Amino acid sequence: MTLSAWAQPVMEFKAGNDTYVVEKLTDGHGIIWGVEFLDKDLIIFTEKTGRIQTLDLKTGLARLLKNLPSVYNAGQGGLLDIAVHPEFAQNSYVYVSYAKKLTTGGQTTAVARARLDVNEGRFEKWEDIFVARPAFSTAHHYGSRIVFDKAGYIYFGVGERGQAELSQKLNAHNGKIIRLFDDGRVPQDNPFIGTPEALPEIWSYGHRNPQGLFYDKKTDTLYEQEHGPKGGDEINLIVKGKNYGWPVITYGREYSGGQVGRGETARPGMEQPLKYFVPSIAPSSFMIYRGNKLKLFTDKFVSGALALQHLNLVAMKDVATACEDRLLVGLNERIRDVKQGPDGLVYVSSDNGRIYRIRAGSL
Repeated sequence: MTLSAWAQPVMEFKAGNDTYVVEKLTDGHGIIWGVEFLDKDLIIFTEKTGRIQTLDLKTGLARLLKNLPSVYNAGQGGLLDIAVHPEFAQNSYVYVSYAKKLTTGGQTTAVARARLDVNEGRFEKWEDIFVARPAFSTAHHYGSRIVFDKAGYIYFGVGERGQAELSQKLNAHNGKIIRLFDDGRVPQDNPFIGTPEALPEIWSYGHRNPQGLFYDKKTDTLYEQEHGPKGGDEINLIVKGKNYGWPVITYGREYSGGQVGRGETARPGMEQPLKYFVPSIAPSSFMIYRGNKLKLFTDKFVSGALALQHLNLVAMKDVATACEDRLLVGLNERIRDVKQGPDGLVYVSSDNGRIYRIRAGSL
């Protein structure tokens, strides 16, 4: 690996006999909600305010892209995640999730795509491939990470927008994981095709505010991470058509301290989380590290934490009871997105407008 001479080392930590260095790659931006790689040397990232930039890992230079989508930036809404089509080199498609203001009914979660001309630094022909319904005037719980599986289907989460009861209703997109073709068409093997009044885009339901979604190519498995209320943040194994329980079952409590609903943590027909966090860490993006450059991270869930401001590591083996490693605490920053780069290193973004890289070695 060639180290970037311009990268600024800001922290060093040890795990066993190994030493790791945290490098700051860019600074001075807004909340960096989504980070993805266009190729091994070029990052693309979103700012919640509506900007999209690239970061050249050879030079350290950030470049603001042109012709951006119009987003509703208020509360938790704004420009959210970004994903690159698996065949980007051939079709140039980039996808974003964002808060969309409708002419009536308020705001909702939408997913759009456009072609990116990297050389010209501009997008062409934005089109919505999905707009969640119904919309609400509230400005929180939009979701929404985007992933592709090995067959080319696109998945993303839609938050319940504070309307908890809708998570259990199949005639609303709120509180659901959605599955589509890459152009927005509905696959005919989605689980609720033909179910009266059910929206055909739904893949799973009973979610609260899913801000983490990860497709594991190694095992062909989809995982989701979501915010609980006061406690009860969850990591879930997502299975076609399953009900994940919110707000009927949860390990969290109301912000007032009272129980949610009847205070149940289990009910027949509702899935248990692989792991839940009490107290809450306020999880954002997450992934499973499948590289070989960072031994501490191998085969672990790697999660950003907003409230507790750290990078959370928990082993996949015995995940329900496994101890957590809490890294980057000294940064005192809300960790928003987490990605494994093509180089096998870990990249994280923060609400302070920074992107960091973690590598093995020493200062």
